[in-house]
Amino acid sequence: MSTDYIPVNAGRNGPTYICHILQSHPTEGGSKMGPDKARRESRASLSFPVFVGLILSLFGTPLLGRLGLLRWVEVSAAGSFLATSLASWLLVGTILVLVVYWERRQLPSIGLRVPDRKEVAVGLGAGLGGAVLGLLVTGVAVVTLNLEQPETLSAIGQLSLPVQIAVVGTAVVTEEILWRGYPIERLTELTGSVWVGAVVSGFVFLAVHFPSWGLVGAIPQAVFTVVLVGVYVWSRNIVASMLTHGIINLIMIFVLPAFL
Repeated sequence: MSTDYIPVNAGRNGPTYICHILQSHPTEGGSKMGPDKARRESRASLSFPVFVGLILSLFGTPLLGRLGLLRWVEVSAAGSFLATSLASWLLVGTILVLVVYWERRQLPSIGLRVPDRKEVAVGLGAGLGGAVLGLLVTGVAVVTLNLEQPETLSAIGQLSLPVQIAVVGTAVVTEEILWRGYPIERLTELTGSVWVGAVVSGFVFLAVHFPSWGLVGAIPQAVFTVVLVGVYVWSRNIVASMLTHGIINLIMIFVLPAFL
């Protein structure tokens, strides 16, 4: 512990000082550690609102699918995709309400804030690089393992342009909130490690999407997930990872098919 004196007012009789106590954090061995290390090693307790939020964000989409709550609109392929998009928006709305009114926290606590220029540049660049890397890895896997294009990608390509834009735009926004921002931030608070949150959210994201995409779809998805998680961990900004996601989807859904 050390004592410092900080000037708070400089009048005609000279500055007035207050005593400021600097408290260090001892470790188990008696040595001192700085505030950054203490912050990393801190743990938050699991509250019921956070527990509910994690279940909804990580598993809400497959749970709604299991319950069949939106089957009444699945009259066609377009209806099926739009039903899933509707479910995603309902989950995102629920998460935002939960954060603000139940957890009583601000939206930047889940990474929802305006990005700076560097974050925008990294988000866009990572999207382009991730798309190229994903295509290269997928091409090698398809040739080596003799894989076929996943049915989900073919189905998306057969949708009308407005429906494609709605479905792809929904995925860009909602997936970053549900599988990046909220779970990574809350799991980081619970475990004291951002990498635990990153690995858990990334693994669940891939597991949820595997039934729809299959092995050939899971290969680029794994690459894209690593890129998206990396951008979020670096920036802690959902909008930056949304930009990355948007560039990847733009190339994979709209640009690439035009050359095939």
